[in-house]
Amino acid sequence: MEFIASAPNLRDIGGHVTADGRKVRTGLAFRAGALDRLTPADHEALLAGGVRLVCDLRTAGERASQPDRLPDGVDYLVLDVQRQGGHGADIAALFDDPTLIESLTSPEISEGFLVEVYRGMVTTPDAHEAYGDLLRALARPGTLMHCTAGKDRTGWGAALLLTLLGVDRRAVMDDYLASNEHLAESAAKIYALLDGTGIRQEIVRPLLEVRESYLNVAFDTVTATYGDLDTYVRQALGLTDADVAALRGLYLH
Repeated sequence: MEFIASAPNLRDIGGHVTADGRKVRTGLAFRAGALDRLTPADHEALLAGGVRLVCDLRTAGERASQPDRLPDGVDYLVLDVQRQGGHGADIAALFDDPTLIESLTSPEISEGFLVEVYRGMVTTPDAHEAYGDLLRALARPGTLMHCTAGKDRTGWGAALLLTLLGVDRRAVMDDYLASNEHLAESAAKIYALLDGTGIRQEIVRPLLEVRESYLNVAFDTVTATYGDLDTYVRQALGLTDADVAALRGLYLH
C-alpha cells in the first residue's frame, strides 16, 4: 500500500511469518485511522492498493464528526464496537466531554481508562458482534478496518486476525506497537494543542500510545473469560470452523 499522508496509520496487515513457517499474504487486509481527509489522489492510491471494502469500527458520534471520504467502488460497512456508549479511547472525547477530562487526574487513571476500553473490546455484546462481523468481512480480499487513530479498536482487530492465522504473540505485539511510530507526528500536534489548556501531557500520553500492557489485558481477558482464543472466537464472536478455515485459506501460503 502506497503511503498516504492524510491517513498516517494506514498499513498492510500482511507480511508476517506464522509459527509453522507460512507467510501472511500482503495486499489483502489493511488497517488505518480515520479516513475523513482523503483527497482524490488518495482515492486513487487506495484503489490501486486493492482496497474494496472499508469496515468502520467507530461510534456514531465519531462517524458524524469525521465521516469517511471514500472513492467510488469501495463498499462501506459500519461495525460499531461501542454502539451502546463509550469514548473509543479517542482523544477528541477529552475536549468534547468535560466530565471525562475532569476525571483524568493522573497518568495512572488515564491508563486505567484504556485498560477498561480493552476489557470491553473482549467482553461486551457490541464488541462481540462487531469483531465477529469484522473477521467474516476479512475473508473478502481488499478489506480495510479502521477507527479514529487506528490503534486500539483496530489494533485488537488486527491482533485477532494475525493470532487466528498462527502468527506468534511477539510478532502480533510488534505489529500492534508500530502504531506508536506511525502516530508520532499526530501525537506531537496534539501535545502542542494542549499547551495552555491546563491539561498535562503526562496525563494524556497513556491515551495517545499503544502499550504492551493494553494488548495483554485483552488477551488475558480472553483467557480468563473463555479459556482460550479459539473458544472466544467461536462462542463470543460466533465464527464457525468454516469461517476460520476460509481466513486461513485466503491469507496463508
